Amino acid sequence: MITKSGKLLSITLALALGMTLLTGCGGEKNTNTTQAVDPTGNEIIDGKYKDTLTIKVARQLTADVTFRSGEDINNNPHKTWVKDKFNIDLDYVWTADSSSIDTKVRLMLSANEALPDVIQFRGSQDVADALIDSGKFLALNDIFDKNAGENLKNALAEDPTVWNPYTRDGQRYGIPVLDYAYNNDPVLWIRDDWMKKFSLEAPKTVDELEKMMEVFATQDPDGNGKKDTVGLAVGIKDGFKTWGPADSAFLFGAYGTIPNQWNLGGNGELEYGSVQPEAKQVLVKLRDWMSKGYIHKEAGLQDAGKALELFAAGKAGIVTAPYWASGWVLPGVKEVDPNAEYSAYPLPAGPDGKVGRGQSGTSNGVILINKDFAHPEALFLYINYLFDNQGKEGSDLEYGYAEGYDYILKDGQPVWNSEEFPADSPFMPAPKYTLTFDGARIPSQMMKTLNDLAEGKTPETTFEKKAAMDLPGNIKAGAVNYQQRESAMPNMFNGSNTKTMKKRWDFLFQLEKETFNKIIYGELPVDDFDSFVQQWNTSGGETITKEVNEWYKSVKTQ
Repeated sequence: MITKSGKLLSITLALALGMTLLTGCGGEKNTNTTQAVDPTGNEIIDGKYKDTLTIKVARQLTADVTFRSGEDINNNPHKTWVKDKFNIDLDYVWTADSSSIDTKVRLMLSANEALPDVIQFRGSQDVADALIDSGKFLALNDIFDKNAGENLKNALAEDPTVWNPYTRDGQRYGIPVLDYAYNNDPVLWIRDDWMKKFSLEAPKTVDELEKMMEVFATQDPDGNGKKDTVGLAVGIKDGFKTWGPADSAFLFGAYGTIPNQWNLGGNGELEYGSVQPEAKQVLVKLRDWMSKGYIHKEAGLQDAGKALELFAAGKAGIVTAPYWASGWVLPGVKEVDPNAEYSAYPLPAGPDGKVGRGQSGTSNGVILINKDFAHPEALFLYINYLFDNQGKEGSDLEYGYAEGYDYILKDGQPVWNSEEFPADSPFMPAPKYTLTFDGARIPSQMMKTLNDLAEGKTPETTFEKKAAMDLPGNIKAGAVNYQQRESAMPNMFNGSNTKTMKKRWDFLFQLEKETFNKIIYGELPVDDFDSFVQQWNTSGGETITKEVNEWYKSVKTQ
């Protein structure tokens, strides 16, 4: 198994490298900063409020938001910059970590407590629904149209579905927080040294993948004289589509569906992937692989992280994981075998030439504005500036968010490598101090940039220069990801839970997991899949499908 110290080192390295990529969006833009419009007497003069404007904020603080000694969310260089730049005082009235944010908000709503001016939220959709449906937050259609800058509008327009979870009767509540497109989509990671040992080539089809799995599971690739390796590491405890690592949805995708999500069917309506006939074909395949030892016998008990550790422990030759995985967990395999080599490859095609993968979302949070807050335009004054100036040549955000925190200058040149920072002033993730959680992320920018770099482009913009610092394995994997982007299948339902979902979904999902696992482990015949589909439909699934499609029709017409 990967050692604890090795895991910490890998995670630390990944975080440090990942943070160098957060602050370079919009480097090619040369537009003037968009000015928001203040409807009250506190004028905005040259992009700055005449009188100090205080915004009371509540936010979620994830574990990767770290501070220097003596600093916190109310005492850091970004807060100071916002005050100096806009004469806006960000007053964080409370924070909560990821494990407590939902409970904190529910208690506030149930107690009818006064809410802050702004909530930065990355909790569950149910709680986001409760906030919006409380009637205490502002519909932003007109305000957004009037105040949002072109760069912000263009970034959000890259995926209009990001508005869906926060839209009610055509009215948009909250500003979606953007992420990089395909950021957690899986690619295939394979032990190159094992392939070389057996003179194998990267599999282009599922059949070729299966042949490789057989070799890795039966021919002692680690040379320890024991039959203790598997071909493919998958974690199916929580379903077949994970948040990225040890995902097996790509196998379903090779047959034309993605499980655990709603896909667009040939008739133009949404259909739940796990109850489609193609899913049955995949269960046959997984059942066969389980019986032959090609996948781990405890796959049904392992979540994504646990299954990923099989690869890191040198006990699996293949695993799916996001492009950034070469700097996180996977390097642990070198502690077990210093000669281990691995790299990213495209996902294989199914019998009809199809390639499919689940697509990660381009939004991972929302900014909600209290309807009683007199200055909603202030949020757009601030966010517009980030999208207009982050990485822009000559701007105060050209190199990062705070000199000495996410970049330093040496001989007049920016340095982003955390290892070159002084020991008494270490690298700090300044973009994570922003109201948008990660600065200004343009969805299409990351994978396109990594692909360009992998193809030999000389980095020119700030964003490209930072991306070029990433691990070579990550850059290659990003290119693999980008080149298969047409195979990405998004979950087409990203709205609030429907009426019947709230009552029946937990039961239906548990029924799905139990049935699929029993079929894979040989405890039920494969044809019991048909009985499962019938029970799924009669137990609420058919009604949910109708409700989901009613929702889909409503958002398509907005």
